[in-house]
Amino acid sequence: MRFPADFSGDPAFQRDDEARAWWQAQLAEADALYGIPDVDPALLARVVRSSGSLRWVHTMAAGGGGQVRAAELSAAELERVRFTTSAGVHGTALAEFALLGIFAGAKYLPRLLADQAAHRWADRWVMQPVAGGTVLVLGLGGIGAEVARLCKGLGMQVLGSSRSGQPVANVDKLVASSELTDVLGWVDAVVSTLPGTASTEGLLDAGFFSAVRHGATFVNVGRGTVVDEVALTDALQRGTIGFAALDVVAAEPLAPESALWDLPQVLISPHTAALTVTEEERIVRLFAENAGRLLDGAPLRNVVDTVEFY
Repeated sequence: MRFPADFSGDPAFQRDDEARAWWQAQLAEADALYGIPDVDPALLARVVRSSGSLRWVHTMAAGGGGQVRAAELSAAELERVRFTTSAGVHGTALAEFALLGIFAGAKYLPRLLADQAAHRWADRWVMQPVAGGTVLVLGLGGIGAEVARLCKGLGMQVLGSSRSGQPVANVDKLVASSELTDVLGWVDAVVSTLPGTASTEGLLDAGFFSAVRHGATFVNVGRGTVVDEVALTDALQRGTIGFAALDVVAAEPLAPESALWDLPQVLISPHTAALTVTEEERIVRLFAENAGRLLDGAPLRNVVDTVEFY
């Protein structure tokens, strides 16, 4: 590991023969795995198929379902081994990044930076208040619920949309997916925490962005595949989206030729907003709780949906 929560580790790292033999022996005998071995779905598949004792795998990622899907396990293998994710432990850190995006959009950060770089003391101009504004949170799981809590604490009106439609604390109004276009025209900010599944891929498309109030802020702390990036880029260039804060993109790393790099009204974080020095402790505590549940025969938290894989 090169830094806290560096679960993938140094890509140049190689085990010697003795360490590799020991490592493979431990994997073969394990009843549970704390993390996907080497964060490698292909290796996970080999371990599942070669181990008769493996019962449970906990993924470090909140979106670990995607890694499980990439392992291409059979229905019988998915039935035999239970998979859980670290969903929820990153909620506060990602919600803070969402607030950064909301504040940057409301206070016109790109304009401030441009004036500062030019040593220009511009005429006074009006910024937008955050308190009293309206935010739409897409996805109301652990991350979305924390975004709602913090935004509510800032005095914002919070709208929320989720597949379940269940009430969530600090959400003033639930909006069905079929009603989104009815509210997009007057919200000040949209925060997506949606998972990357077959049903959400490209969900936020040209129709979605064209319905958003002109100049609104867009934040994505969910999965990049949810966004049609051509449509987002067009919305940014036309000013429909006034500011975008992106911790994720559809294909990571973001291609050097992507127009998103050069748009001054875009803030790009390399999928690092969730990483904090306390992340490992939070994941360990979740793993320990689930270990107790497994031994007691109780339901596990954050079980991967093996149809949608989230």
